[in-house]
Amino acid sequence: MSQAEVERIRVFFSSLDIYPTYLEHEAVITSSDAAKTRGFELKQGIKALLFTNGEEWIIVDVAADRKVDSKKVAATLGWSKSKIRMATAEEVVVKTGCEIGAVPPFGHAQRIPILVDVGVYENVESAFNIGLRTHSVKIETRLMKKVFEQLQAREGDFVKEQD
Repeated sequence: MSQAEVERIRVFFSSLDIYPTYLEHEAVITSSDAAKTRGFELKQGIKALLFTNGEEWIIVDVAADRKVDSKKVAATLGWSKSKIRMATAEEVVVKTGCEIGAVPPFGHAQRIPILVDVGVYENVESAFNIGLRTHSVKIETRLMKKVFEQLQAREGDFVKEQD
């Protein structure tokens, strides 16, 4: 959908002196498909999801094998638990400049605050799409922590408990 996000992310990484491995592959939408295509474990993926309360927006980044707990997100932000919802496909394109399945953890068309679940730091390496369903990056997770710190992302526990 947007080569602009790919370039924005490349420039941002370079500005931090970070040089991840850029991957091009068949188009993927789901985290599971992305993991298979990249040859990584599902938990190594960083899934970026857009939420709103009808007025404000937030990107929530979680390990791809986990599900966001919207109640935890709402509580962290002081949002009503009855108003928080995932963005529609159309809203995702308008706010991030990307289609669902291509949304990166940062570097969106509009500046959107970011919440990062601390579970993403459990992996040595992470992977995620960078604006197109056919473009990903593989990066050391410790470097992603540096990226999130630079962007003033808030860290916390934002996932549902696993059964």
